[in-house]
Amino acid sequence: MNSTTPLTELPKLIIQPSDQEAYQCLTQSGFQPIPCIHQLIYRIVPTDQLSDIFLQLSQVLSETAQAQSRYCITRSQLDSHSLLLEFLDARPLSTITISAKHSWFLRILAQQRLYFDYQPIFDLQTGQIIAYECLARAISEQGDRRFTGQQLIDGAMSLSLTHEFDDLALETCLQAIAQLNTTKTFYINLLPNAIISNPNFLEQIQCYVNELGLNPRRITFELTEVQALIHHQSLHQLIDEIRSLGFGVAIDDLYGNVAVNHYFMEFRPDVIKIDRLLIAGCGQHPMKQIMVTNLLRSAHDLGIPVLAEGLENQLDIQFCREAGIDYGQGFGLARPQSYLQQVPLDWCAVLSQC
Repeated sequence: MNSTTPLTELPKLIIQPSDQEAYQCLTQSGFQPIPCIHQLIYRIVPTDQLSDIFLQLSQVLSETAQAQSRYCITRSQLDSHSLLLEFLDARPLSTITISAKHSWFLRILAQQRLYFDYQPIFDLQTGQIIAYECLARAISEQGDRRFTGQQLIDGAMSLSLTHEFDDLALETCLQAIAQLNTTKTFYINLLPNAIISNPNFLEQIQCYVNELGLNPRRITFELTEVQALIHHQSLHQLIDEIRSLGFGVAIDDLYGNVAVNHYFMEFRPDVIKIDRLLIAGCGQHPMKQIMVTNLLRSAHDLGIPVLAEGLENQLDIQFCREAGIDYGQGFGLARPQSYLQQVPLDWCAVLSQC
């Protein structure tokens, strides 16, 4: 008589691999075929090791394999009919590996471990600092790992927690700005879609800014991914409302394939930011020089200053400066720091011309 019951059986992770390559990866990770069901493989996994196993699978399997492989966790015996019935409810492996891969993000969000670095924005003619861009960062609870803004965005998007992340980031950023002893302007990244989907967003931000004693004119909201919403009927209204509350508006990631005239004529932002993809190599690339010059001329004809981001080498910096671009930022000028850098640019040092 078999004394084993579902309660005494150890949990088994059952997977139906998407293809032969996934099968090989899984068998190399300790999975074994089920003798009576050749399409399925299994591994006995104590409950306290499940998160580590899913994290491992997120690293060894491709995203496609994770999405197309199916899994379930069972205590049924491998030769039982109930195993097949349970596997009818199997889900894509990616539904759990994504969460495991970004479990660090959930902890950061729950523990509110965000902080901000500040990258100076310079007047490219005078070398003076005119503003700072706020860049989100995070640190693990052990203090041994730091996360960039892009990693945080990827984590938020993978777990569909972009709104929660935006709310925490904006609140943390405004609190930090309120504690800084400066009258300079701060650029804060903002997704227009996050505002459009929450009609009370701007009103809430205005109230919070007032509570902190901040002057709205010191805040410029840098609207990113506007291309995706360029025809959205609420976008023009949104920009007008931001301005009416006293905040500045910058349009980010402007590139040559965007409907430039639509940006300029419809939105009239306070600042246009040229994307780093167009700026990188512009000091040596004639076609990029033409595109940058045309964007600059169109903006200046409408009285809109232009900011070049991603300035990292002497040739690009020199071209943008000589072309008449108003402002610039990038590693070639100053790296982001946890404190506010105050020293203006020494052009002789930056361009090595002395």
